[in-house]
Amino acid sequence: MADYKRDRHIMSQRRTEGAAIVVTGAAGGIGGGITTRLLTDGWTVAAVDLDADRLAKLKTDSNNDRLLTVTLDIAKSDDVRTAAASLKERGVVIAGLVNGAGLLQDVGPFMAMNEDAQRRIWDVNYFGAVACTREFGAQIIANGGGSIINITSINELRVLPLHAYGPTKVALGSLTTLTAGEFGAAGVRVNSIAPGFTLTPILRDKIKSGKRDASALERATAMGRLVEIEEIASVASFLMSDDASAVSGASIPVDAGWLSTSYWMNFGDMLRTS
Repeated sequence: MADYKRDRHIMSQRRTEGAAIVVTGAAGGIGGGITTRLLTDGWTVAAVDLDADRLAKLKTDSNNDRLLTVTLDIAKSDDVRTAAASLKERGVVIAGLVNGAGLLQDVGPFMAMNEDAQRRIWDVNYFGAVACTREFGAQIIANGGGSIINITSINELRVLPLHAYGPTKVALGSLTTLTAGEFGAAGVRVNSIAPGFTLTPILRDKIKSGKRDASALERATAMGRLVEIEEIASVASFLMSDDASAVSGASIPVDAGWLSTSYWMNFGDMLRTS
C-alpha cells in the first residue's frame, strides 16, 4: 500500500524536487504552448528543437531560469542518445517527456508522393519519437517513474488525405499503447493527445493564404470553432500531473468535437439547424 500511495504522487514529488520535462518540437506552436504551460505549472523544462534561433527566442521570451534549451535533430538517434547523456551529466533529473516534434505535409495524391520527403516525415514523426522514448524514457524509469505524452493528431483516429503524415500518427498512437503496457510496472504512464485543427501559426498562415477554409473547418466541428493552442497545453498539464495518476494508454482527442460530427456534413448541415 505504501508503494501504491507513493506512485500516485510521483509527479508532485518530482516537480517539488526540481525534475524536468523534456519537450520536443518546443519552438513550434503546440510544443511552445505546452512548454509555456509546464513552466507556469512549476516544472523545469528541457526544450528540444532543431531550430536554434527559435529556441533562443523562446528562452528570451520566457525569461525563466527553469527553461533549458537543447538544439537537436531527433531523427538522428545517435544525437538523441548524446543529448540525453548530456542532460544527465548536467544533473538534470527527467520525470517526463512530451514527444511533440513533427513534420506536416501538404494534401496531395498518393501517386505524387516524394519518397525522400515521406521518409523524412517518418524519421521525425515516428522514429524520432521512438528514439526519444528510448533514451529519455530510460532515465524516467531509472528515476522512479513519471509521464510520457505523445502528440498525435485526429489523423490517428480518422483517415485524411495525408499519406505520410497520417500513418506516422497512427503508428505513434500504437506506440503509446505498447509502451503504456510495458512501462506501467516501472511507474511510467504513457498517453496520447490527438489535436484537431488547432490555431497554430502554420494553420493561421494557411487560412490567410486561402489554403484552408476556416468557416468549413469550423462547421465540421460539434462546437463550431477551432482549437486554441492553450487548450492542448491544458490537457498536457493534466496528463503530466498527479490528477491523471490512473490514466495510461489513453488517446485524448482535443478537437472541438470534430471527430464526433465531421461526417454529419454528409447529411446536410445538421449541426447548424438550431
